[in-house]
Amino acid sequence: MNSQALLTLKRQGFSEVQVFGEICTWDGLKSDSTNADGFSQYPARSLLKPFQFLASQLAEVPEMKPWFAAAMGSLSATKEQVRILKEWIEAEAVLAPLLHQLKVPASYPMDESHRVQLKEKGDKASQWFHTCFSKHLAILQACRNAGWDLDSYLRSDHPYHLRLLKMLQELLGENLSGTTWVADGCKLPTPILGLEQMAKLFFKLASPGDQSTLQRLRDHMLDHPEWIGGPHRVDTRLMAEFKNQLVAKEGADGLLGVGLLPSARYPRGLGIVIKLASGYQPDWAGLVLRPFLVAEGEAYPIRVPEGQTLHFHFSPDISLKKRVIDISPSLHSGTAVWPGDVPFSRNISLDVEQGKHMTLSAIQTTLHIGSHTDAPNHFARGSHSIDQKDLHPYWGSCQVIQVDKKPGSVITPEDIQDVRIQAPRILFKTGSFPNPNSFNKDFVALSPQCVEHLKTKKVVLVGIDTPSIDLFDSKDLSTHHATVRLGISILEGVVLKDVPEGVYHLMALPLKIKGGDASPVRAVLVVQ
Repeated sequence: MNSQALLTLKRQGFSEVQVFGEICTWDGLKSDSTNADGFSQYPARSLLKPFQFLASQLAEVPEMKPWFAAAMGSLSATKEQVRILKEWIEAEAVLAPLLHQLKVPASYPMDESHRVQLKEKGDKASQWFHTCFSKHLAILQACRNAGWDLDSYLRSDHPYHLRLLKMLQELLGENLSGTTWVADGCKLPTPILGLEQMAKLFFKLASPGDQSTLQRLRDHMLDHPEWIGGPHRVDTRLMAEFKNQLVAKEGADGLLGVGLLPSARYPRGLGIVIKLASGYQPDWAGLVLRPFLVAEGEAYPIRVPEGQTLHFHFSPDISLKKRVIDISPSLHSGTAVWPGDVPFSRNISLDVEQGKHMTLSAIQTTLHIGSHTDAPNHFARGSHSIDQKDLHPYWGSCQVIQVDKKPGSVITPEDIQDVRIQAPRILFKTGSFPNPNSFNKDFVALSPQCVEHLKTKKVVLVGIDTPSIDLFDSKDLSTHHATVRLGISILEGVVLKDVPEGVYHLMALPLKIKGGDASPVRAVLVVQ
């Protein structure tokens, strides 16, 4: 998994709940994702039910039967749902013999009131109560219609699943011959698909084009949202609230698939798939979907708990990929270094531009160049070198704080007394070393008292947009020594000119230089 923070629930400004996961969208032309490294793969599970029903070819009959909607859903098995479903099945003589072939496990209802009632009466679990009962029945009818073996329909090489795979290939326009199958909770094989593939499928479901059978299936879902899940289920609630605007389907373990029908905002429609890192938390998944729908000015059926406010870490109006901000200056012969230190130089021994088969070069430079981190042995005898440093402080939640101080002064606790520390890594934006290629000696630094104050806030790293956390003419390096005494790491020389105050994710790992007194880093901030 490559989960990112999707939303935060705050209470009077303090974060109380944070929901992590991934989102992927497909608009018919391009995909987008909160996962900047690509699209993760997961078992498709119940998200695939509308398409498993499509593969049954039952939607090609002249009249869509009422129970077909149940076969596309994951029923809560309320007492009323079970009663009606039994009436539908008993009314079709062709289905009765198939009941004896069902291999779906016995289960208690997902609906809490019905489940409690059955257990209080001492009634046993039943196949009728399983969320996948109707899907299994539809697959068995498809097998009987095609003359396929009924007893082996749980095998991934069964003709039904091969037909399903072929149908998915046609919808996606991809070769899925190497697809991996795993066993679902209902014992049926389910393919491993990428979130992008799932989003494409829900786009197709919402905007079927010339796929007339898929359109019939979509319309049947739109006409019967109560059979896709049941009372209080997120997919049913969304479809009921946004009637004829979307199709939705919950999946197991944190999946939610939604297809937005074409509209003024999404002219081609939009496929959206949400995967929560925490597993099945349907209300959280429904809240993650909210920016795509509230932007249209609609009411929203899933409420934020009383006393909490909702903050999203993405927007449907911009790329969903996390924006990476490079806060490292470029290294070259003109990069400013501390007066008297070794400047940067690069010696090119081979050059493809001069006809060689490769480019090969070597560099010479101070380790304290550009964005860099100091090791304790830089100023404290007998202390750790950079290769011995714990990497944890250089990776994680980080807060940028802007402080306006006169040149050559230090930041004190009083300068930040009204600032709420929100992250264990703090970068100070002073603007007092404006040009990485020109060394000025009157930059702003940190006082030891400021570092001590940050330690009480559980800060593990302090950084600054200047060459040093101590003033230029400091001889005792009291602030550096304070960081060693307090166990706080240092980051110097970062470029924060265009970075607004706020909370980000910092990545600034040092090189593993044996005995090194410092290391240059490629420091970046990821917008949360």
